[in-house]
This record gives sequence, C-alpha cells and structure tokens, in this order.
Amino acid sequence: MKRLTIVVRQTEISKLFSQGLELCLKDDASVIDTIEAVDMEIKRKSPAFPVRNRRSLLQMVYLSSENRFYKQAAIQASSKDERFLNVRENRKCLCRMTPW
Repeated sequence: MKRLTIVVRQTEISKLFSQGLELCLKDDASVIDTIEAVDMEIKRKSPAFPVRNRRSLLQMVYLSSENRFYKQAAIQASSKDERFLNVRENRKCLCRMTPW
C-alpha cells in the first residue's frame, strides 16, 4: 500500500477537504485510480457533486474518449523525495512511486 496526499485546488472541492485528502491505495494504483478514489471520498462527504454541471472530478480533468487529460487541467504528482512525475504523459506513473 502507498499513502498519498491529494490536494484539489478547485474551490468547491477544496472546501470539502481544506487540508487535503490522504488516501491509501494499492502499490500499482494509477493516476486514474487515484482520481476515482477521490471521487468516492467526495461522494461520502457530499450528497451531490459540488461542481455545477459536472458529475465527477475525473470528468473534469480527463477526456476518456481520447485517453488524455484536458490541457487546462493542472495535474501534478511528486514522490517522497520531491521529484515531480510526468502524470500528464504517463497516466500509470504513480505505479512506480515509492510508497510513503
């Protein structure tokens, strides 16, 4: 298992998790798996998705029909040693992150 801290800067979502959200995920979890886990936590805290005209965080940042993140979505990940990982080009890169 690896422990991740997720910070969502989108206003309505950040109100739900003002200190960020800590998740424990399987070692082979991808960026997409991580976003889906955040969506599950949002559902636990809010009866409806907090962003108007959207159903999920994944819908907000990822274009599944083209298997890519939206260009305007800022997606960043870093490892414990503070190396930034290229999640935009490699959606599975979190698999190689060292567990914390």
